[in-house]
Amino acid sequence: MTDSSIDAPIVETTLGRVRGSARAGGGLFFRGIPYAADTAGAHRFLPPQPATPWSGVREATAYGSSCPQIVTPRTRIFQWLASDAPLGEDCLVLNVDTPAADARKRPVMVYLHGGAFALGSGSSQVYDGASLTQREDVVLVTVNHRLNLFGYLTPLANSDPRFADAGNAGMLDLVAALRWVRDNIARFGGDPDCVTIFGQSGGGAKVAILMAMAEAQGLFHRAIVQSSSSGFRVQPREECEAATRKLFQKLELPEGDFTALQAVPSATLLHAMQSVIGASGGQDSFRPVIDGRTLKRHPFHPTAPEVSASVPLMIGHTRTEATFFLAADPSNFTVDGDEARKRIKRFLRVDESQAEAVLAVYEREHPKAPGSELLAYIASDYLYRLNNITGAEQKVKQGTAPVYAYEFAWKSAVLGGKFMSPHTAEIPFVFGNVALAHAFTGDGPELPKLERQVMKAWTQFARTGNPQHDELPAWPTYSLDERATMVFSADTQVVNDPRGAERTAIAQIPAFHPGSSLYAR
Repeated sequence: MTDSSIDAPIVETTLGRVRGSARAGGGLFFRGIPYAADTAGAHRFLPPQPATPWSGVREATAYGSSCPQIVTPRTRIFQWLASDAPLGEDCLVLNVDTPAADARKRPVMVYLHGGAFALGSGSSQVYDGASLTQREDVVLVTVNHRLNLFGYLTPLANSDPRFADAGNAGMLDLVAALRWVRDNIARFGGDPDCVTIFGQSGGGAKVAILMAMAEAQGLFHRAIVQSSSSGFRVQPREECEAATRKLFQKLELPEGDFTALQAVPSATLLHAMQSVIGASGGQDSFRPVIDGRTLKRHPFHPTAPEVSASVPLMIGHTRTEATFFLAADPSNFTVDGDEARKRIKRFLRVDESQAEAVLAVYEREHPKAPGSELLAYIASDYLYRLNNITGAEQKVKQGTAPVYAYEFAWKSAVLGGKFMSPHTAEIPFVFGNVALAHAFTGDGPELPKLERQVMKAWTQFARTGNPQHDELPAWPTYSLDERATMVFSADTQVVNDPRGAERTAIAQIPAFHPGSSLYAR
């Protein structure tokens, strides 16, 4: 049942009625809707439990809690990625933006936020769906779920069998959210048979992992992976188990006793986790794991997952992903000459001859680039581009659903252009929130057109499984021969195998290791 009152839209869900808000410019939004129970106390580390139905009307006008996490302050330039929502273990909530709570059956887009598997929130301000839903007539869902050790604490051999799923609890939360979408989204004007999951960075990794989970099969029909540096392969189980042991040691608790962990305050757990990661040189092993239950194999290694063989995939990256992280040390943007070469070799972790072979190719392809730019190109290709290309290749080899590849190469002009095309750069364009991100995007004359191109590509893919629309050049499917890639920029165009020599060179380096201290969140 839907109350169409413009001032207080009320929608009946399987758990009870919720009251959202109407926007002055059109459309509705609902915030903080529970899709499963509180994860604190006796529910901590267990699979998501059913939420308790409520009577009357539940207010759904304010964001719910985000999973407890180590909060990382944002700079002014990237403040649009921040969230003001509270932190707490009662975090299995989602948000819905819709043009109308009617029976129109619009495409549904479920966004999985970034932040590796450690931090982030579905309530970050840039994910507001007013522009996306109103301009493109889709329904948007953003999701909070368990992160870091609350969602990914691998059990040990002597742990109580009740906690057998603790290593992937956060992924099971997402399955529960998708089931809520299947059962309820039609009441919010969405089509449960046309659901796209999409996510950036850690969210892209979550998309890749969901594509390999039998529990998620049939709950989504298209997938978009944006800038994932992992997720195609997950962390070795032995490393995750080692992190669990170190956590118990740090807390001075019996090894493997998850019941004892349930009684530890969340802040104490987070500080202990932070200590374990720090003592491991930045190695974050509180991440999804092959457990033989939720996840039975690497998602895209050695092949693409069969359970999502029929799901079309759109996949891509930004041109200089690494500049987002290199900015933490301003000297990275001025380094040149021998010092740049030293940093590049140290970053690649290979011997002298291998590093020199890679450098020679990049120097040949970018003869006028200073060392700082070469560092950005090589780090970006190694951490992100190569992994996304490998994921696309595996899906193409499967041969059962189309693959579309993109690169976001638009360059920000802020701070003298030093960011170029950093990690997260495409997000404001996808959501139609370029104006909100003005401190990063600026006000160049190309922005309105590029915003339309990107937003329409994402929504067209959600609508049809093909991102082609009338404001883009012809966008062929990705193939191992042509490698057609849509390069979004001030002059958007399709390029076959962009920077193929660099792709081939970086592919000679051993694959990036998920969770390592080099991992760029």
